[in-house]
Amino acid sequence: MLDVSNARPIGILTGYLATCAVLTAISINSIWRQAVVSKQPSRRRNAILVFSALAALSLATTWYHMFCFFQWSYQQWESVQKGSIGDELHLGAWLRDTTLFKQAWVSTLEQPPRAWWSLQIFGFCSIWSVMLAAHDKKGRIPHLWIFMLLGQIVAISFAANLSFLAFTVFEEATPQSTVGKKVGQYDSSKKQSSWLRFSWLVVLGVTIGCAIAIPKNLDHSYFMYLLLAPHVLAFVPLFLNRFMDDRDHASVSQQPPPSIRVAIMAILISAAITNLTKEGGNWQDVRRALYEHPAVSSVGWDVICCWTSFVAWHLLDRV
Repeated sequence: MLDVSNARPIGILTGYLATCAVLTAISINSIWRQAVVSKQPSRRRNAILVFSALAALSLATTWYHMFCFFQWSYQQWESVQKGSIGDELHLGAWLRDTTLFKQAWVSTLEQPPRAWWSLQIFGFCSIWSVMLAAHDKKGRIPHLWIFMLLGQIVAISFAANLSFLAFTVFEEATPQSTVGKKVGQYDSSKKQSSWLRFSWLVVLGVTIGCAIAIPKNLDHSYFMYLLLAPHVLAFVPLFLNRFMDDRDHASVSQQPPPSIRVAIMAILISAAITNLTKEGGNWQDVRRALYEHPAVSSVGWDVICCWTSFVAWHLLDRV
């Protein structure tokens, strides 16, 4: 019979995995239903194949290493029990005694070569959050927040690829009603879009600031608040859409601009390189870090898949 004290942590892990599966199913079902009813499949076939393959690659690589991390974490817990638990699995006790979220992130940030990988995922997440908000303004894709939640609990690259599939199959067209707007209405909409874009940029700036500060504050009492900040801020651009009415879809459709995207990643990589060189590290240390810990491998492959997927989206979106 399951110990009552162990039922709660096992239930939480089971609920977490079930939520991952349900959100994935909802996202894929939405994309599939739209693709089936689409009248122009041939023009987008290559993009659909590319992002479907990249989504599968992302899920396979990140979660193979995630399950390896679970195994590593259990073995670490088991090693300090001093043989008092026998040969049986004690998943409930392990989950009760271990904070997996914190353990995983500390493992990916505690050394500069590891942080070189993990810092980049904050950049991709922040950029993608604004991309989702921009597409949300077009009103064609329902419940875009599901993709962001999926990215937070599964992998950014996996959820981003699913969102790119959604962007592709949902044919977004500028409403014809915007053509005949009065000048006053156009000016008002333009002001709203300017404020909205500015608000998005502020969120990006705060997110990057938090990300850069995280590796330097692993031992502080507010570390978890600092770590959670970028995860929460990722939903803010979508949230801001509810308060700023913007009908000038063209002005926000390419947000954030390519220059901002490049600047964000350059800032984070520069910060990571600075921390690395201060400790006397080099590129060989970064390469070794990718496979020296399963949590780093999971985040590292998430970053690799993000680079591949975001570049693919940039190229295919122009075709």
